Order: sequence, then C-alpha cells, then structure tokens
Amino acid sequence: MYRGRTGVAVLLVWVAAISARAQTTPLVTAQQDFAKVNSPLKLPDAPSAAEAEPVAENPASHRTDEVLADDPYHPLTKHQKWIHFLHRTYSSATFLGVAEGTVFTRATGGFMYCCGIGSWGEQYAAGLADTESREFFGNFLFPTVLKQDPRYFPKRRGSTIGRAWYAATRVLVTRNDSGRETFNYSEVLGVAFTKALSNAYYPERDRGGMNTTLNILGTIQSDAASDLLREFWPDIRKVVHKHAPKRLQSITERLTVPNSSSQY
Repeated sequence: MYRGRTGVAVLLVWVAAISARAQTTPLVTAQQDFAKVNSPLKLPDAPSAAEAEPVAENPASHRTDEVLADDPYHPLTKHQKWIHFLHRTYSSATFLGVAEGTVFTRATGGFMYCCGIGSWGEQYAAGLADTESREFFGNFLFPTVLKQDPRYFPKRRGSTIGRAWYAATRVLVTRNDSGRETFNYSEVLGVAFTKALSNAYYPERDRGGMNTTLNILGTIQSDAASDLLREFWPDIRKVVHKHAPKRLQSITERLTVPNSSSQY
C-alpha cells in the first residue's frame, strides 16, 4: 500500500514537472526531449574486417590532381591554357630550375658571359628569359592556336621499357583538343621560336643558324629527359626511401618534380 502511494506521488510529481515545462517551452520541444530520453543509446559499430585490412598504396597518391594517360581525357579551354601558362611563369620551381641550370652551366664551363660576379647575373637572366618565353610559346600560344594539349600525361603502369619509350616520345607526340594523338607541333615550334628569340640577347659568338639549330635539338632532348624523370620519379623515390640512408630519404621527400598533367 505504501509503495503504491509512493509510486502515485512520484507519477504526479513527474506530470507536474512536464506541465511546468510546457508552460515555457513549445510542445514540440518537449516531445523531442522525451524522445531523446527514451531513445536507445547508440553504440559505435564493431570494426569490420574490411576496415581492418591495410589499404594498398597508390604510387601517385601524393599527387591527387595528377591525370594519367589512361584516365578519361578532358581538354583544357583557352582560359585554362592561359592560367596553366601563368602558374608556371611565377612558380618557384621555375626560378629554382633556372638557378640550378646556371650552376650546372658554370660547373661544365658553358657560361656565355664573362667575367666575374656579373656574369652569373647575366647567365641567370638569359636562362630565365629562355624559360619564360618558352612557357609562353610552348604552353599557351601554339597549344591554343593549334588546339593541342601542352601537358604530359604519365602512364605509371606497364613495363619499364614501354613507359620509357612513351615518355621519351612525348616531345614529338601529343593530344589535340579532341583527345587524339598528333604530332607535337607546339613543342617543336615553341622551342624554335624561343631559340630564335634568344639571338636578341645571346653574345654574338653564340648566335647564328648553326648555334640556333644545335640549341633547338639540345632543348628537345632535354625535354625528353624531363618527361622521363616525371614518369619514373615516384619509382625513384620509392627505391630511395627503401634502401637509402634516412638523411638521403628526407632530402628526396622534399624534392618535387613539377606535375605537368594537372589542370594548372
């Protein structure tokens, strides 16, 4: 009997509390609170076997914007080609690459200017002028006029010989805006116009038809080597990371090769 009265008293207190809350809170809120109190406690799901399995490493996972040769092709618009050119002109990799080229030229005795500290500045300025004009002709003007794609699309899959052949021949083969392979006029004309323009600021002994022709051939060969490096750079980093000392590993982790297959 006492327990029954106690239960009834508790029930009346509970009802009175709900009534008092209803006077200051909308009925919908009270119903939501009641539902939260009476809803079962949600516990985290048990980890599945699929979640426990390690995820296979993608060789190009660190380059999420990279477009591969076998991916669906999407051409660049004229505006995107312009942005692609602009981003490469003021990229830190551009200025660093010219600096590295200047040091290499000095080390191999190929300086065009003489003499003293001023020759370093003149050599760097000439190299930067070559690079920037090359970016304009080869990555914007001719690709836009001829409707060709200025990007290099790595394969990342297949035999080593097949990938090497593919990378080395991209200086002569590219895609037009419809996605079909075609002769890379943009590359050849871009290099030719750049080297012809360089006669305006190269020393007189480095000008002329023969020197210009040799410079054109040397630049195309250098571009082929650059495409080879882009193709195999993830593999090189993987080998170095696996076998090289930790100090060398940390250096290669900081080194990057410009990704020419991204939109910009």
